[in-house]
Amino acid sequence: MNEFARLLARLAFEPSRNAKLRLMQDYFARRPDPERGWALAALTGALAFDHAKPGLIRALIEQRMDPALFRLSYDYVGDLSETVALAWPRGEHARDAGAEGFAPTLGEVVARLAAAAIRALPGLIAGWLDALDETGRWALLKLITGALRVGVSARLAKTALAQMAGRAPAEIEEVWHG
Repeated sequence: MNEFARLLARLAFEPSRNAKLRLMQDYFARRPDPERGWALAALTGALAFDHAKPGLIRALIEQRMDPALFRLSYDYVGDLSETVALAWPRGEHARDAGAEGFAPTLGEVVARLAAAAIRALPGLIAGWLDALDETGRWALLKLITGALRVGVSARLAKTALAQMAGRAPAEIEEVWHG
């Protein structure tokens, strides 16, 4: 998850289309399957988690900080994921320097969210938020809520994949549904 978080953070602040293509290509080249497939699905908006909603995220943070302070912070920041990522108190099980080694992979997050019962989601998500650093928490929450908003369209992600494979973007589009 930390690698995916770094990718999202770099994409969010990169204005150049070609640099975004290079960032995605580098990530896809370095990550194993199915990790890069999950990243591509997230970047193209093909991942959805039906039961992990923004209301759940708000309820989790309001258990850990004053609800009025959270609402004021959210009003000021304007983004739920960013507000929660910055305001989330470090968990008792988190390790120093971003909980490296304890943080889940992107594949683990996707698999566990897909298989988790609704009742288990708050504990699952809170545990991950405890284990991740601010950037990891932000990326996790963006992934869960489906609001990546990092300046990458599905077409741009498919173009990165096509260039990496030495194919035309139209070829990727043709087989994308399968």
